Amino acid sequence: MKPKLIIFDWDGTLADTTRPIIRTFQQSFADCGMPVPDDDAVRALIGYSLPEIIRRLAPHAGEHMREELTETYAAHYLNPNNHNMTLFPEALPCLHTLQNQGYWLAVATGKGRIGLDRSIAQTGTADFWMATTCASEQASKPAPDMVFKLCDELGLTPQETLVVGDTTHDLEMAANAKAPAVALTTGAHSAAMLHTAPHLAIFDSLSELPDFLETFDWTGKV
Repeated sequence: MKPKLIIFDWDGTLADTTRPIIRTFQQSFADCGMPVPDDDAVRALIGYSLPEIIRRLAPHAGEHMREELTETYAAHYLNPNNHNMTLFPEALPCLHTLQNQGYWLAVATGKGRIGLDRSIAQTGTADFWMATTCASEQASKPAPDMVFKLCDELGLTPQETLVVGDTTHDLEMAANAKAPAVALTTGAHSAAMLHTAPHLAIFDSLSELPDFLETFDWTGKV
C-alpha cells in the first residue's frame, strides 16, 4: 500500500544535529561532575527520550542526579545562544517535493515539546506539518505510541504511513506499529546498524526519498 502520510524523525534525519547533541551530553555530564560518556555511547542512544538517554548513560546515578543532568542538558540545548539547529541541505527541497506530490507530512521525535517547537520555528518548517508528536507526550521510541498518535489524529492506519529515520529506534518503532520504514545514513546510526532493523530501503540522502516513493513497487507491502 502506497503511503499517504510520511512521518519524519527530526535529529539526524531532517536536521544535522548529531554532533551538537553528543557535545551537549558530554558538557552536561562534565558540568554535573559525572564521568563523561564517549561519542559512541551517546550516538547509540540518540532517538530515545532525554530521560531514557540519561538513565542509560548514568545507570547508577540517583534520581536527584538524573534530574540535574536532564535540567543541565535542557538548559544547554535550549539556550538561544546555542545555535544547534541546521537542516540538511536536502531537507527543504525534499519536503517541498513531497508536499507538492500530495503526501501528508508529520514529525515523531525523541525531543520534548519545547525543543521540537523551537526547532520548527527556527527552521521555518511549520507549514509542512499536518501533525507532530514527541517523547514528552508519548512513550519513547521504539514503542509504537507516536505512530499511533499521529495516525489517530489524522484518521489513518499505520499501514498508510511511512516512517523515515536515522536510527534503529525509528525503524523498530515503525515495525512495532506495523508500519513500513526507510532509513538514512545521515545521522546517529551507521548503515551496518540500520541493516539490523526492519526497513524497505536505506538512503544516503533525503534527496532520494521522493523518487523512491514514486517508483517503489508497493504491491503487497503493508
